[in-house]
Amino acid sequence: MTVTDHRPSRHCIKCGREIGPDESICEVCNHAGMATPSASQYHGTIVVAIIAGVIGLAIWGSLALRGVGPYTGSVINTVADPPDGVQVSLQVQNEGTKSGFASCLLSARDAEGRTVRTRSLSLGPIAGGQVGDFTERIGGLADPPGSVIITCDG
Repeated sequence: MTVTDHRPSRHCIKCGREIGPDESICEVCNHAGMATPSASQYHGTIVVAIIAGVIGLAIWGSLALRGVGPYTGSVINTVADPPDGVQVSLQVQNEGTKSGFASCLLSARDAEGRTVRTRSLSLGPIAGGQVGDFTERIGGLADPPGSVIITCDG
């Protein structure tokens, strides 16, 4: 009894000749008769390469960011900036050992302490162990804020 293989044929990865469904390279291109890798070997190699790349990137990122931050910020002064804003004088300290940029959020609050407007900032560069002085504007305020606070991520 002859068993017919109903799987579609494939093409040689080197020359494009039609080959069997379980082959990856034709006999002409594989003139040395070497065994070819299976699909699971190909996929396994790619998975290992991706995992190694992610681990390598994580290690590199960790080493590159070591010593940067954390950052602490404080609002020094606020001055009305007509028609609809305030100028905020602030200081941000880099408590780390390397220069970096602080990601901070300015929040204008009303007299009851509710946030009425926010502004996201990237401040720097600030050298390690140093304080940076900055002035930023918060616009779009109908009334002067009761207070302005700053929070920074390290």
